[in-house]
Amino acid sequence: MLKGKFGFCYEPGSEAEVQLLFGALMPYMGELLEEQGLGSDCYVDEFTGAFPDCILQVGGRRVAVEFELYSSHFRDHGHDPEKCDAIVCWKHDWYSCPQRLKIFELHKLVSLVEEKYGIKVILQKRPKYLNREGVRWSIDEFMSKLKENLLNEDYIQLKNFIDELIDMRDKGVELQTGRGDKIPTLGIGSKRFGAVFPLWIGANGKAGIAYYNVNVKPPEPLLPADLAEKIWKMLGAPKTKGGEMKKWHYIEASNSTELVKKLKKTINILLEA
Repeated sequence: MLKGKFGFCYEPGSEAEVQLLFGALMPYMGELLEEQGLGSDCYVDEFTGAFPDCILQVGGRRVAVEFELYSSHFRDHGHDPEKCDAIVCWKHDWYSCPQRLKIFELHKLVSLVEEKYGIKVILQKRPKYLNREGVRWSIDEFMSKLKENLLNEDYIQLKNFIDELIDMRDKGVELQTGRGDKIPTLGIGSKRFGAVFPLWIGANGKAGIAYYNVNVKPPEPLLPADLAEKIWKMLGAPKTKGGEMKKWHYIEASNSTELVKKLKKTINILLEA
């Protein structure tokens, strides 16, 4: 008989810890596998030491898996989705990922195992290091903060808009939650511009657009100049004291309905560029 308790003191903070957690949760993976229509049997064929990280045999089928702390790291690492079948991650934050990739979120499985079997795999459901610098918010955290900060009517309008964006990934819309210890944000971009998210919505209900990356010196353009000017004029955006375009600004709106309309117009310009 097994004695003692085992698991993790904190949430995983690296890809290697995700791999370890996956191993600990393998007896319960059937729950997630069946959701994806793969069957419930899961065996490790091999760890390759290269991309993709692992080959599983799931229900008699070969499944190539890449492990990531966050699903968006798959894209950030430049992996080819055509050469992989699934991502096993701690949290899923790549909402415009190719539909062919199956996503297995271990944080959901951890909660399920605790609720269904009474097994506490992670003692403290937080990162070991509480400073969120470099840690990406999950979409659930973003939506939770949005609901907490807004009136219900405003929250419903923005939630419906975000749901529409998630469904538009096959049309070229890219979404990415922000990092850091400030208020959660959701970035919006177009696939044709790569990993660039000039639009954002904050969990405080405000939205903005950046025409330049002001975190580098000198600031670098995020969009072609003619496209940036077209969006700026459409938004009736503010000018600098010298009468020039601002490098970024909040999108002015009297209510959530007006804000969503302006966001939709901006996204259409990005997609049609």
